[in-house]
Amino acid sequence: MQRWKIITPLVLASVVAIAFFTAGPRVPMDNDNTSALAISEKASENALEQKEGGFGADIDLGDGIILNVSDPAVFEPKDYEALGIEGRPLVMDIKLTNTAAKPLDIASFAIIQSSFDSDETQSCFDVFEPESGIVGLPENTMVDSGKEVSFKWALVCPTTAGDKLHLTFSVTGNEEVTLDSTVK
Repeated sequence: MQRWKIITPLVLASVVAIAFFTAGPRVPMDNDNTSALAISEKASENALEQKEGGFGADIDLGDGIILNVSDPAVFEPKDYEALGIEGRPLVMDIKLTNTAAKPLDIASFAIIQSSFDSDETQSCFDVFEPESGIVGLPENTMVDSGKEVSFKWALVCPTTAGDKLHLTFSVTGNEEVTLDSTVK
């Protein structure tokens, strides 16, 4: 009869020890940034939402944002020194439409990645040349609900005509869309 007084605490201690040492918490602990769980959770938090679309078509990025990018076309800069590097100057017309009920701030708009089939280590560089009317984002980066804004964006790509070009755009930093074209 005295056995239950010894066995019961041992069983309870075993259950608690097993739960503590095997199951443990399934969320990273405070200030944990090195465990596999913390790293995978951080990566999923930072992952941008991938969208699909093509040049010249309206692309719904979610949250009421519609992006339309014209196919990159060759342009003749008026100031070749503004290009900064040798390559093919390309220009695109960007149109952003805000269908959300609240204003949209496009100050974070960027081409976050560019690559070519011929050499994935090369990338394009943004070009701003006021003489050709290419100044980047408009001065007022707020787009009211139900409104749209258009502007020109230019790149210099260190490649040749006919190479496949891949450009990844982000409007607010929370989403991205990769568009594919052929360098003109």
